[in-house]
Amino acid sequence: MEKLFNLSNGLKIVYQKSLNTPRTAINFFIKSGVIDEKKAGETSIITKLLLQGTKNFSAKELADKIDFYAIDFITDVKQDYIKIKAVFLNDDIENALAIMSDVILNSTFENFEKEVNKLKGEILSDLDSAKTKAFDNLVKTLYENHPYGNSYTKVLEEIDSISKEDIKELYFSNLYAQNIVISIVGDIEESEIYNLMEKYFSQIPHLAEKKQTKIDIPCLNTRRITSIKKDDVAQAQILKAWIVPGIKNADIPALMVLNSILGGCGLSSRLFLELREKRGLAYVVRSSLDVMEDASTFWLYIATEPKNIKTALSGFADEVNKLRNCFVSEEELKSAKNNILGKRAFLHETNAQRSHYLGYYELTGLGASYDKEIENKILVVSKEDVKNVAQKYLNDNYVISLLAPSKFIEKE
Repeated sequence: MEKLFNLSNGLKIVYQKSLNTPRTAINFFIKSGVIDEKKAGETSIITKLLLQGTKNFSAKELADKIDFYAIDFITDVKQDYIKIKAVFLNDDIENALAIMSDVILNSTFENFEKEVNKLKGEILSDLDSAKTKAFDNLVKTLYENHPYGNSYTKVLEEIDSISKEDIKELYFSNLYAQNIVISIVGDIEESEIYNLMEKYFSQIPHLAEKKQTKIDIPCLNTRRITSIKKDDVAQAQILKAWIVPGIKNADIPALMVLNSILGGCGLSSRLFLELREKRGLAYVVRSSLDVMEDASTFWLYIATEPKNIKTALSGFADEVNKLRNCFVSEEELKSAKNNILGKRAFLHETNAQRSHYLGYYELTGLGASYDKEIENKILVVSKEDVKNVAQKYLNDNYVISLLAPSKFIEKE
């Protein structure tokens, strides 16, 4: 059972004891990610630079200390948060927290140009993938004029205009106690956790008035098709996506079940059985629900021979319409729920995984306990709920992203 407490500066701590485990995991969440970017790519650069030295240690000295204590130290950024994760032996908790605190509070963001160039190279390498290129085009079209649309290609367009000062201002302006959640899972006594957290993180400032940022909730009120002509590919990449509600919406559990039925549970999903097994259109076909705070993305994907573009899109529409117009069977509903809960169990096996979800849900405002509550919400989803969310959200306002040889694009 998780426990919550605040440090003297108001910073939230979520703690869960995990008996007889040798390594403790800590996730440090800052409620600031892509959503706060003024220029696409700023937060990606931040996470690259956090390990490039502090006021106390050079990048090499920092790397040597992390290696000496065998700490798994990872920085990450998503649409709605920046995360610094550390996993370490229980006996090394104070050493790990000292390093983590130094990185978070005293990063100097050295090697700026080197890391920016490295990031550009990584993005260009990723965009060599036809699927990545098609998905990139989907995202920037779906979330046009919104930070969620800061795709790889948009980052490449704007990254050279980002300065080191931009990075430091964005990072430190969001580093305040009310904007942070720290989650810890391990075999450490609660009193020791509190004392160490207070020692290393109570100096993070508490703002008299919490920073407010107002960004419009993304929405889509039309149908759009965007395409990339690429004559050296053997397969067409086809994506179809809708904007659906953010994580706090009561329809999210039903959308999770809908996704599992449609294409999220692999071999038994409707898209797989219909488009791959029956029609032989592709080896890979799936759906996914990417949940974010302000909005979520529900998308369908297939890679197929270019001549099958229309057939594949027709197949997408047919399967969606079945869910909009007909109730799923109780057996299919039960199977979808079991699939989701089984995956959740797999994704909660380690201390690091459990720490992530506890901290993430606390950060969103749903509360750390939501990590268990959502299971009950999934279990009570009805066939009426599934049909309702299909009708409500899988409508005619969508984006299709195609990547295929030019002669097949021109036919569409």
